[in-house]
Amino acid sequence: MNKVAKAGISAGIAGLLLLGGAGTYALWQDSKTVNAGTVQTGQLKLTLGAAGTWKDISSDVSGAPTIDPAVFKIVPGDTIQFTQGVTILADGQNLKGQLTIDQSTVTAAIPAAWQPYVTVTVAPSGLPAGITNNAGVLSFTAPGSYSFNVGITVAFAKGTNASGTDDETIENQTANLNGLALKLEQIRP
Repeated sequence: MNKVAKAGISAGIAGLLLLGGAGTYALWQDSKTVNAGTVQTGQLKLTLGAAGTWKDISSDVSGAPTIDPAVFKIVPGDTIQFTQGVTILADGQNLKGQLTIDQSTVTAAIPAAWQPYVTVTVAPSGLPAGITNNAGVLSFTAPGSYSFNVGITVAFAKGTNASGTDDETIENQTANLNGLALKLEQIRP
């Protein structure tokens, strides 16, 4: 092949590259800005009220007296309850959610030897319209602001022979309940 033919082929390939990849020619186009407004996010927030209180609500104790957990010694058959005022702010068009006790914090707070005998549950009171209680799961299906009391109940099961065991590892023990947490979360099927 001669030099002129090679140069012609090279020039043709270069021309194709310029047309296809370098953008040396233009096609018509247009662009308009749409006035679509703004979009905002809502919020899901849990606020605690004033400091809560502990009471002895055992079935054989009358009047549910206030107790000091630092000096109260729980025994089989006792049920004590911490009551805390809460407010749920659910702000969002399709916002649904639930409030529960975070079970991982219960497991961390209760000594392993106690766990077969001690249960920690949520027992609400004064539920407003729009909040339902299903076995300690407090649910709402519409946005709003909901204020009520949540009781965190600690029950030490009473059984035969000291709750079915003579294991002294459940005696003279301490559970640090300061780490118990309420969990508020959005539910979206």
